[in-house]
Amino acid sequence: MNNTKDSCSCDVCKSFCKNRVGWFLPGEPEKVAEFLEITLKELFNKKLGVDWWVADENIFVIAPAIKSMSPGNEFPANPSGCCIFFNKKGLCDIHPVKPFECKKAFHNKSDGCNNIHKDIAKAWENHQKQIIRLLEREPIAKEFSIFDAFDCILTQCKEL
Repeated sequence: MNNTKDSCSCDVCKSFCKNRVGWFLPGEPEKVAEFLEITLKELFNKKLGVDWWVADENIFVIAPAIKSMSPGNEFPANPSGCCIFFNKKGLCDIHPVKPFECKKAFHNKSDGCNNIHKDIAKAWENHQKQIIRLLEREPIAKEFSIFDAFDCILTQCKEL
């Protein structure tokens, strides 16, 4: 395996996987379910979560769960942590069908990242009912508290 962006084996890609999961575009979670040969609902309950983009009205999106959360639910208020698909060998278990945001990760971590995040959220605007069906209820954007900051620090230490 070469050490390029396409292989996801470089340190930049791995740091993304360890710190912040990428968001799927609508239609991509279904490709992951097919790749793993399970239903979308099973995938959601075992490996995915609901994150959100803060706007005038929150836009909810689907992303791989982080290892410190309970899959099939909303992300914590500060959703940093290791991707559930990042394996012990330091590789992505769903590399061929990874989230759009992972495919478009910028190696220089400069401008552009926030715009991709926003564009992905906008793509989910007309797909909120799918998220409600998967959650089996209305999603809730969690409020950030000082306790979330401590949890974040503790989680990152455990995942290292």
